[in-house]
Formats: sequence, structure tokens, C-alpha cells
Amino acid sequence: IINAEAGCSWMPDWVQRMVGSVVLNRVKSSSFPNSISGVVYQSGQFSPVANGALARALANGNYRHCTSAAQAALAGSDNTGGAKFFHRVNGAAGLVIGNHVFY
Repeated sequence: IINAEAGCSWMPDWVQRMVGSVVLNRVKSSSFPNSISGVVYQSGQFSPVANGALARALANGNYRHCTSAAQAALAGSDNTGGAKFFHRVNGAAGLVIGNHVFY
């Protein structure tokens, strides 16, 4: 999901880590499934799951450049301040990075 959400070649590693952190923050929360796959595939949560972008990335192996971000998030690196959500900036309060807000 890191690749599908922030895997563009121009996207810095620290932004990719933010996506991984959101997933792991959800796993730790009692409000979400308690596994990474449960969080990623929870209905209505990540648009790349719904639109097939995640499945395409997994099928063609186009995700390996996000491995270090995933490993950092798994090791406990959380540069989101505990955020469990992110979306395009629309006036919501939170940590604004580029055109997304993390909260």
C-alpha cells in the first residue's frame, strides 16, 4: 500500500514512511483490524485497493523501492505523530505534507 499511495519515484522516503506509519498505527488501535492485511484490505479505507492499483503493483513487482520505508515503519519509526488517517488537504486539521493531511 505504501507504493500505491506514495510510491512515485519523486516521493521522498519519509513520505512513504508516513503511509506505513498510518497503517501500523491502525493495527495498534482497537478501532481497526489487528493485522496489516486486515487494515489494508478493510473495505472503504484505501482507494488503491478499490481501484486495483495495489493489485497491479503486487502483480508486476513494482513496489520494491518502498521496502526500506516499510521496514522503518515496522521498526517503530512513526513520523506522523500517531496519525491513523490521511487524505487530500481539504481544510481538515492535522499535519499537512504537500497536498495531504495526516491526522
